[in-house]
Amino acid sequence: MDRSFLFLIVVALSAVGGMTYPEEFRKLAMVLVIPIMPEVFPKSPEWIYFFAQVLIATSILLVSGVPAALYERLWEGERITNAPLLIWIGFAIVLSLPALKRLGFV
Repeated sequence: MDRSFLFLIVVALSAVGGMTYPEEFRKLAMVLVIPIMPEVFPKSPEWIYFFAQVLIATSILLVSGVPAALYERLWEGERITNAPLLIWIGFAIVLSLPALKRLGFV
């Protein structure tokens, strides 16, 4: 399978997780996003909600990449495998499970 397609799966899982995460997590993200929101945007509820979704999606993308990066750094075998991307997809699925349950996939 193509590496760019596997990365696209990770990004899609992160985006879906950011958009459909349960409300209690989104409320926490809304509280956290208010101080770090760019000043260009108004502090309206719609923009806060949007940036909370972006924060959740970015967090899923970055946190799920840590085990893949550790594997890639510690593994001394062949460097042209898809194993790190598959690990990244696996952890993105795990972190997106609450959103996937809400959508009815799990």
